[in-house]
Amino acid sequence: MTTFRLLALLSFLFFAGKNSMAQTFKSYKDAANHFEISIPSNWLVTQSDPRLKFIAIRPQTEPDNAFPENINLNFIDAPHGNLDSAYAMSIESNNALPGFLSITKKGTATSKRYKWYINSHKDLQTETVLQTIVFVYYIKEKAILLTCTAPFGSFERYKPVFFKIADSLKLQS
Repeated sequence: MTTFRLLALLSFLFFAGKNSMAQTFKSYKDAANHFEISIPSNWLVTQSDPRLKFIAIRPQTEPDNAFPENINLNFIDAPHGNLDSAYAMSIESNNALPGFLSITKKGTATSKRYKWYINSHKDLQTETVLQTIVFVYYIKEKAILLTCTAPFGSFERYKPVFFKIADSLKLQS
């Protein structure tokens, strides 16, 4: 019985340690675009696409993983809109993209700050299936889309991280 308790305690400490490492976040502030967001501390911020306001990528640990988990933030002019119209526009736009497969789940934040949906799509070059959760916000005549992407096999593991990132986003009005 004592051996079983010791084994259970060691297992608990091992998994608690892994979870606490995954929960280490750093803050990124963008004064020009008036936002602040927290991302995992080991992720890299890049400016590789001028159309996006922010991109962060998990460093690759496996050389064959062509699609590391990543997030991006996009601001789209949406005059005379609201959260519902921005959400509908985002879903409609995603449905029209080449490689789009399906929307599998939809929801609204408890705080009602944002709405979200999960979609699956194929990379057209490699046929790799990816899952994306899109968080839609609306402020100052703009739809703000926080897009979080992971390979199909790792999406469920990163989904809680993506929600934590979404909850951390601060938009200045």
